[in-house]
Amino acid sequence: MKIKNNVVEKYAELCPLSYMKCDSFSEVEYKIERSIVLGQTIKRTEKERHVQYYHNCFIIQNNTVVDMYKDLSKCVDIRKSVKNAYDWKAGKAII
Repeated sequence: MKIKNNVVEKYAELCPLSYMKCDSFSEVEYKIERSIVLGQTIKRTEKERHVQYYHNCFIIQNNTVVDMYKDLSKCVDIRKSVKNAYDWKAGKAII
């Protein structure tokens, strides 16, 4: 999955605490990819789909993340155990 640079910039703007915890650009991309894999599709059209992870919504077109926004009216909660299992499987386990 490709992630456009403007999405990383928006992630830094909308999620500053999470962004500051990252040591590299690839860590930010990993967090965005994890959000999309674990999140819930909230809208689907012929051209795009919107995936929500907590309050963060990502717009995906042709397997590319093209935009991001926040929806504070709805929250898609993800259990910590699910996130930890995904991290472990991806080799990002934190001990």
